[in-house]
Amino acid sequence: MPTTPHNIGPTRTEKHSAVQVRRDFLDFFAARGHREVPSGPIYPSDDPTLLFTNAGMNQFKDVFLGTGSREYSRATDTQKCLRVSGKHNDLEEVGRDTYHHTFFEMLGNWSFGDYFKRDAILWAWELLTDVWQLPHERLWITVFEGDEADGLAADEEAERIWIEEAGVSPQRVLRASKADNFWEMGASGPCGPCTEIHIDRGGPGSDPEDGADPKIGVNAGNERFIELWNLVFISFNRMDDGSLKNLPAKHVDTGMGFERILSVLQKKSSNYDTDLFQPIFDSIGALTGRTYGGDDETQNVAFRVIADHVRAVTCAVADGVQPSNTGRGYVLRRLIRRAARFGRQALGCEEPFLFEVAHSVSAVLGAAFPEIESQLDAVQAILKEEEISFGRTLGRGLLEFEKLSSRVEQEGSASLPGAAAFELYATYGFPKDLVEQMAEERGLSLDQDGWTKSEEAHREASKSEDSFKQLLSGQEAEGLAETCLTCHDQEGQSTLGQGLVLAFFPGGPGQPDRLVLDSSPFYAEAGGQCGDGGRIEGQGVSMQVTGARQVGSVLVHIGEAKGTFEVGSKVRLIVDPGARAATCRNHTATHLLHQALKTVLGEHVNQRGSGVDPERLRFDFSHPSAVTAEELDTVECLVNRHITANSPVDTTVEDLESAQARGVTALFGEKYTDRVRVVDVGGWSTELCGGTHVAAAGEIGPFLILSERAISAGVRRIEALSGAAAVLEIQNQRRLLREAAGLIKVQPEEVPARIAALQDKLKQARKLEKAAAGGDVAASFEALKGALEEVHGISTAVFDASELTGKPLDELADRVASLGGSMAVVLVGREGPRVPFQVLCSGKARDQGLAAGSLAKAFGGQLKGGGGGRPDRAQGQGTSVDLVPPALAWAREELARRLTE
Repeated sequence: MPTTPHNIGPTRTEKHSAVQVRRDFLDFFAARGHREVPSGPIYPSDDPTLLFTNAGMNQFKDVFLGTGSREYSRATDTQKCLRVSGKHNDLEEVGRDTYHHTFFEMLGNWSFGDYFKRDAILWAWELLTDVWQLPHERLWITVFEGDEADGLAADEEAERIWIEEAGVSPQRVLRASKADNFWEMGASGPCGPCTEIHIDRGGPGSDPEDGADPKIGVNAGNERFIELWNLVFISFNRMDDGSLKNLPAKHVDTGMGFERILSVLQKKSSNYDTDLFQPIFDSIGALTGRTYGGDDETQNVAFRVIADHVRAVTCAVADGVQPSNTGRGYVLRRLIRRAARFGRQALGCEEPFLFEVAHSVSAVLGAAFPEIESQLDAVQAILKEEEISFGRTLGRGLLEFEKLSSRVEQEGSASLPGAAAFELYATYGFPKDLVEQMAEERGLSLDQDGWTKSEEAHREASKSEDSFKQLLSGQEAEGLAETCLTCHDQEGQSTLGQGLVLAFFPGGPGQPDRLVLDSSPFYAEAGGQCGDGGRIEGQGVSMQVTGARQVGSVLVHIGEAKGTFEVGSKVRLIVDPGARAATCRNHTATHLLHQALKTVLGEHVNQRGSGVDPERLRFDFSHPSAVTAEELDTVECLVNRHITANSPVDTTVEDLESAQARGVTALFGEKYTDRVRVVDVGGWSTELCGGTHVAAAGEIGPFLILSERAISAGVRRIEALSGAAAVLEIQNQRRLLREAAGLIKVQPEEVPARIAALQDKLKQARKLEKAAAGGDVAASFEALKGALEEVHGISTAVFDASELTGKPLDELADRVASLGGSMAVVLVGREGPRVPFQVLCSGKARDQGLAAGSLAKAFGGQLKGGGGGRPDRAQGQGTSVDLVPPALAWAREELARRLTE
């Protein structure tokens, strides 16, 4: 019998709302002894092998690797996940069907060495068929068929439980291959057979009496048969040589896609038709004036793309991810730009609107994930800024496409080179289908092979940049005991220690050596603080430690070893005392800076990231505008005031709930255990923190802010120095001030007034220059009006304004355009070795087929440059002044020919 009765379950509700179904699942397993734990962040800050959390088990990875533990043996949660690559997760395909997503929730339950196959299977069956009352006859089961190469037999135990105890018909329990029913964490590490529950959603031939064979559809990747729940039985450790070894403790890891089960329970044919998405669609519809679900499939795809991507970005930004050009941030930027592009192309939204959609995402998901509601202002600010930026990027991308296609046409080719075309995607966010469409409009094709090769190279580059080798493989981690950490002994001042060698892993070419001990005073990189450096010495061996990182509860020393450390040997550990002391100063200063910002700017300030090392400190925080110079001075003074007060820095270990209840600051996006370390600086600054700190605030020394700037919408960054580094910087700034004063021959205190006077002189000189340029424009305009000739009712001229540079030439073109009527005019200026030009076509000239953009492109070619623009007005630039006379002659002949045809 199962360890807990299987007749316990929440009362079935008549309406399966998203809120109710999520609660059904969590309550069901909580009633069976599972700890309900909050979702981990959407990115695993403590796991550099992953860009984003892509499964519910990520936050328990250390348990499965054997390098960590929990105080509970059963857990359940709903985990925020994000997938943008891999099987069925090509970003460009999301939205084109009705059941794939980038962002999704994974409902899960886990057993850490507790129950195993029987309870996991029977509880899953009970929830699906008794609580949610899914029809037995529609559910299909797959179990592992075995694998001869691994020496594994079929999972007959799971098969027997399904048939004999759950009561599933043997005809609906199918054996499947290793590819579908054997789960592995990676190339090495924990793994095991899995059993999956699929549902036949019905359709033509779904009745067995029709002669259809539903087995054909299971695991076939279609919309009729879909996987609901995967139950993984982690039983083995895959060794580095590919062999399997039995684990001493067996675990259960299950995952059920929330969006999928919800669509089934709400009897919807699409995940997007559930109440997870409909309020978001309503918001998109209200903002765009369009509706979802009609005959316009292009419009429907746009709704799905926008809803999915705004969900993903909202949750990621709320967890602390910032859009950027690398790593996680690059993924977010791609999602925002893809959603914005669909809004522009399919829904006609030229102005930013995604940030407004985030409101509805918060309304739908905020109750389950409170951080979304609390960070909504920051999310909207970042989304809006990214949309505005994309609008500018899109314009630049169109110009680049114009240059590329013009060059191709001038070379007489009919195909866009794939590598150059792919840059439009990599740099400006133009997807392949858009590039193909634009090329087709120009009568060009796309070099498919070149595009594919560039795409693969880009993917490999991204992979090498953003994927990291796991610090310890499953085989290396097996059997390693928890490291006794002594970095906080002696109030965080411990820099010496002794230990026994548990494992030594020499590095390969270009790879560091790794050393694991039973005890260590080294601080492992975490919470924005760098890992300690120093030395480890043994009998005839040593290691220069460049850093330390933690894998679960095991600390790994990283560096360069001389000799081979023998397991069981004793070693002496020496943390670099100067670097540790400087890091402690900067870390405690960061806490004081955080509190000072809250005091000066307001309680809305929250940490959004930090970096602490011996040289300096970096602090990222939420704030909607630039911090004024006066505010920065106040913040700096406030920090220094608390430093000079020399308040003690006390650390205590407390229950998380009680610490938060008394107002201790919990940092944004961090994951905490039930017992937490509280760092208290004189009762003024109290934060949850596992880092190392000074014993008293006075040890920090002078505190100096170096800079303050924006790193994204609503997020600011301060960089600062403390201690001796701050003194050196103050001395350096004083030296620079003296040198500047000497150059302009004034006393240091007179420098600002002298610079202001020099700036006034410069402004006056520029005004005179502008006035002269304006006179040149006026004179050129009068000369041009005299040069205009009328041909068949069209005013035409090719005018060489050699005295005008780019901006004055633009002004001349504006004045010409203000004349109105029908015209065909080419204006040419000079700017050093460059030749700027403007082309205007209007009225009857347009009626006769003249287009300024086409004429500018051709004229630019005459000057060994390029050009393009709208049919009524275009511009460009040549690269050879020597070619101006023949180009002007060509333009006059071309206009005469075109206007007299």
